[in-house]
Amino acid sequence: MVSLQALAGCALVLAGMVIESAASRHWWAGGGADRLDARAALALVLPALGLALLAAPIA
Repeated sequence: MVSLQALAGCALVLAGMVIESAASRHWWAGGGADRLDARAALALVLPALGLALLAAPIA
């Protein structure tokens, strides 16, 4: 049986990867970015949170 913690961690990592893919497509279509947008920030933060959740001891 898979724990809810593992499922949530994997979902966060996958969501971050999907957002990163969308952000990179937007970046290439626009010819670059001049500032950090919300998609880029989420692409960094969500996988980090997911990996931290996966590494945390099960309570």
